[in-house]
Amino acid sequence: MSTAPDRFARAFGDWTPRAVVFDCDGLLLDTESVWQRAQDTVVAARGAVLEPEDDAVLHGSTIEVAAELIARRSGHTVEEVLADLHREFDHELSGGVRTLPGAAEVLRAAAARVPLGCASNSWLEALDHKLVAGGLREHFTVLEASDTVENPKPAPDMYAAAARALGQRPEDCLALEDSGTGARAARDAGLRLIAVPAPGHPVPPADLALTSLTDPELAAWIATW
Repeated sequence: MSTAPDRFARAFGDWTPRAVVFDCDGLLLDTESVWQRAQDTVVAARGAVLEPEDDAVLHGSTIEVAAELIARRSGHTVEEVLADLHREFDHELSGGVRTLPGAAEVLRAAAARVPLGCASNSWLEALDHKLVAGGLREHFTVLEASDTVENPKPAPDMYAAAARALGQRPEDCLALEDSGTGARAARDAGLRLIAVPAPGHPVPPADLALTSLTDPELAAWIATW
């Protein structure tokens, strides 16, 4: 049996996951740019004036949280802004979505060894649509989204539900996340965690942090499962 790379051995010892739950946006798919274009369109159309601290709130949040914030900053109703965001996001997504480097390879390797779930603050229909558009849907047996649980990220509900649906205890599952919002959700649910933050974003607390899914030692560790 092959040996885990040193960084992974230090972080996880001889522990290996029985299931893995991946975030989607900003980790597997470049939907962050799709979402940003949709959000910018709605902010401009509604005349919202965002505050500097709003960026942290909007990163990794649900569409409902974004609608509430933009409505508050623009003086329009949440219902109006929410409808705008849904429409603009669907429009932007229709132009295609880019798979982030290493995502397809990591999913393929991991799925050959353990069952996979995806946990996203998107609504379920959008999550399924994005994964299909990115060519990644086939790797997942479980999808959890903002409308499949009572409380979205940063609450632990989604990750707890994903572990349960995969037939595993949370402590036997691994999560991969890029945002602090998602990382908190995974940790609070009891999953082990690898953080892969986007460039320019802070590194959330995790068992191990990587700069990219293309890290060759990640592939080497997966090969030991």
